[in-house]
Amino acid sequence: MRNLLYLLFALSMYATSAYSKPQVDAVNDLLNSDPLEIARGVIAGRFCINKFGRSTNVDSGVATDIWDRANSTHDQDIWIAPKQARKHDIVSTSTGDDGSPVGLGARTVRVYGLPTWDTAEVNELVTMDGTSSIATSNPYVIIHRIKVETSGASGPNIGFITATAQTDSTVTAQINEGEGQTQMAIYGIPSTQTAYSTGMYASVLRANLVTNERHADITLLFNPEPGDNANTFLTKHSTMSGTRAANPYKGFPGPGILKIQAAGSAADLDVSGGFDLILINN
Repeated sequence: MRNLLYLLFALSMYATSAYSKPQVDAVNDLLNSDPLEIARGVIAGRFCINKFGRSTNVDSGVATDIWDRANSTHDQDIWIAPKQARKHDIVSTSTGDDGSPVGLGARTVRVYGLPTWDTAEVNELVTMDGTSSIATSNPYVIIHRIKVETSGASGPNIGFITATAQTDSTVTAQINEGEGQTQMAIYGIPSTQTAYSTGMYASVLRANLVTNERHADITLLFNPEPGDNANTFLTKHSTMSGTRAANPYKGFPGPGILKIQAAGSAADLDVSGGFDLILINN
């Protein structure tokens, strides 16, 4: 009997050490949460994230991130993160995207990103100055969304609006002409949070499908050490197209970067894709 009690005690201690109560409580809370209540902001420490993107120039056998600059104009297949936290210059290719004096295009934009890999997302409002650069107030290790907040009669935006990392001179995010916000299936997760994937999707524009042989290989990638190696991405799921629900949810602890990448079976494919997340505070 005494040996049995020792065994039960040892098992209970092992279970406690392997799975702490806060971890178990967080997962249970997530499973029992109503997604609509999370989206409404009723449940503290829970956030719904819908990341979507589009690349209009996915070529045969060429790995291409699903983001705005993978187009025929800029032809940048791979998104590049800043080397470290950088302030970014926000600028348009059109003088009409101006907030002072007000123009016919984008007047103000809101920038969303992480100041460090240990800090939750922040956002700031930037007043556009046409083709003259305006620096962000915050430095960012990643900017994963920009959207037009206010615009004139020809809005939401007339030109390409870019966020370029100072010193590095790399474009972290871009709004294409007339689209009003970034379309980048790329997202940064800080060390203070964990992202649970509830599903992903991808498709090829039907006009590209001249023959049934044309398709795109889709991959969900995750970088678990963005602060040390911004280029190391692990494959977490592969598909050709369609929608996949994550059952059970797949957890991605921060810090990390999630992104979707495509490789076409033919040149100049137009590919859209995205993923849905529930973000929780650790």
